[in-house]
Amino acid sequence: MRRDRARWLQDPRQYAIVIVLLLAVLAAVIGVPDFNTKENLGNVVTQSAALGVLAIGQTFVILCGLIDLSVGQLLGLIVVLSCDLASGRPEWFVATVALALGLGAACGAVTGLLNNWLRVHPLILTFGLLSVLQGTIFLYTDRSVGQAPPQFAWLANARLGGLPAAALVLLLITATAHLVLTRTAIGRHVYAVGGNEEHARRAGINTPGVKLFVFVMSGLGAGLAAVLVAGRLGTGFPNAGTGYELDAIVAVVLGGTSLAGGTGNVIGTVAAAFVLGLINNSLNLLQISSFVQILVKGLIVIGAILLNQPAGDRQ
Repeated sequence: MRRDRARWLQDPRQYAIVIVLLLAVLAAVIGVPDFNTKENLGNVVTQSAALGVLAIGQTFVILCGLIDLSVGQLLGLIVVLSCDLASGRPEWFVATVALALGLGAACGAVTGLLNNWLRVHPLILTFGLLSVLQGTIFLYTDRSVGQAPPQFAWLANARLGGLPAAALVLLLITATAHLVLTRTAIGRHVYAVGGNEEHARRAGINTPGVKLFVFVMSGLGAGLAAVLVAGRLGTGFPNAGTGYELDAIVAVVLGGTSLAGGTGNVIGTVAAAFVLGLINNSLNLLQISSFVQILVKGLIVIGAILLNQPAGDRQ
């Protein structure tokens, strides 16, 4: 416990995002009309939850020194298929959740196996898989199909004791992922492979198995996030996952996880997801153009990457 606290205090990247989040909330409360309302704050949390879940899965991948660009389109495919399967029928809830998690894990496993067998840079591999998944979506449908089961809508939009149900889902997933990464052997192996793959291999760690594991976790994150997105949209919109992959990577890097792997945590990732959700919400309330929002997001990406570089690399 003391060792974890010392590591947290020694690396400011591990807690800087929490300070950024608090400052962003303060700035929005002071400078953005209608931000500080119960309904709007609930909307910020609800809208950020799906990104937070997806970004947690991406954190596993980036901690291992890899990257997964396919998760946005995987999320979109799961939204389309789950809504079309359920067609709004509550009795299909369990089957639809099984589809979301099973398809997410299966696609993640395929990505992990291809990464291990082909030894292609994961950026190139997953960009190719992004195109495959996007093509699959539009071969299946070019318009919204089906309807999400009512339980999906409840998870995405309901309130429990004044708290959004989606926030409680995100909290549970965050706690589970944090425990896996910090209290299990496989979590320690993820950090070891991301820190130095060759050293990890020489230490007896099954590095291909670890890489397969992190891609499966990324796929599961896409499946869980798809449940929340489908509940929010209510229908199988074919472009539901567009842009999510980049937002997830931004959240991971902004949250203090190094693109080189080996350092970072899911708590920072989730805090960064809320920062991004807060920024999008504030810009929308201020009626600022979507093109300006894209510009702001790009600047955030560049700033996050620069801040996460080792000091020696910036000289």
